[in-house]
Amino acid sequence: MDERLSLMRGGLLYRLSHAGGVAWTARAYAPWIAGALLLIVLLPVIVLSAVDGRLLRGVSVPLLRDYNVWARFVLALPMLVLAAPLADERMWRSLEHLRNLVEPGDNANFKRALSTLRRLRDSPWPELILFALAIGASFGAPSLPLYEQATNWRNDGPQFTRAGAWLWWVGFPVFRFLAFLWLWRFVLWVVLLTRFSRLNLSLHASHPDGYGGVGFLGYAHAAFLVMPLVASLLVAGSCAVEVKYLGVPFASLHMLLGGYAVLMLGVILAPLLLLTPKLAALKRNSLLAYGALGTDSSEEFEHRWLGLARRKAAPILDGGDPSALADLTAVYATASSMGTVPVQRWILLQFIGATVIPLLPLGLLVMPLEDLVRKLFSMLV
Repeated sequence: MDERLSLMRGGLLYRLSHAGGVAWTARAYAPWIAGALLLIVLLPVIVLSAVDGRLLRGVSVPLLRDYNVWARFVLALPMLVLAAPLADERMWRSLEHLRNLVEPGDNANFKRALSTLRRLRDSPWPELILFALAIGASFGAPSLPLYEQATNWRNDGPQFTRAGAWLWWVGFPVFRFLAFLWLWRFVLWVVLLTRFSRLNLSLHASHPDGYGGVGFLGYAHAAFLVMPLVASLLVAGSCAVEVKYLGVPFASLHMLLGGYAVLMLGVILAPLLLLTPKLAALKRNSLLAYGALGTDSSEEFEHRWLGLARRKAAPILDGGDPSALADLTAVYATASSMGTVPVQRWILLQFIGATVIPLLPLGLLVMPLEDLVRKLFSMLV
């Protein structure tokens, strides 16, 4: 078995899929696994709904017009599978680099942290518990108001239709289990960042990445972009149902959607703040040190080229050389602009996009695309 250091490799599901030759972290197999799950989850639902006359019409909410089904199963479920290989590659590349930043005196502590992490990752018990929770939730999960207030493909009075029963007892547990697996990997990542932030690290305020040498953590953190993306799809699907079929005014959802977006971004990016105290101290101390060096170099430069008096202290470097002073100025500027939250702007924009973009189509429920295009055309022509 491939033992590259990655949070995505290991655990009961990985070992079972790897033993079967179709590891879910392999790029070649992920599309096939996603397709197979879609067939297992949705094909019986489509066939049974068609037999019952609830696929396209016959009830207020037929299957193919249920936005929750589209959001959760047609879009979100495959994403949870397809994102695994991408996350795996980001993880093992980043964690190998992370190992090189630990000071020699703390290598033993880092190895113990990795050993603990591997033990948690490879234990079958977390995934067995998550599987039980995914199934158990079907016994107590609340139903959306839509399925109680409007005739629909899923319910026949107080009872499930055959299609509804299949999705409730098969589709939802499959989706929940995949979502729980991602949450578990995210928890492991937070544990690793917590341990890493407590170690003595070889960090430099003048590092060209602008984050003391840990800018790659933002790249690694982007392995979890699928989480806000999937969550936003679920929120958008539920809100679309309420607006379309329950008559809820879209304007009444503005605060809900705005609050959700802020909360989601805060939760998903918060683990990166674990490095902020260390980076802030590095920046502060480095600016003081570079400032003292800059004073000494400037005095030497002015002494050599302007003939100004110099203090008796010996120069730390050859500040009389213009190129040396220019290099020091560039280093000080880099340290001065160093960020204390290791997430690059383009990574931050990706998280914002993953959270907000799935919510934008809700606006089409207020103004259909055809009307929107016509209005824009009339404004421009």
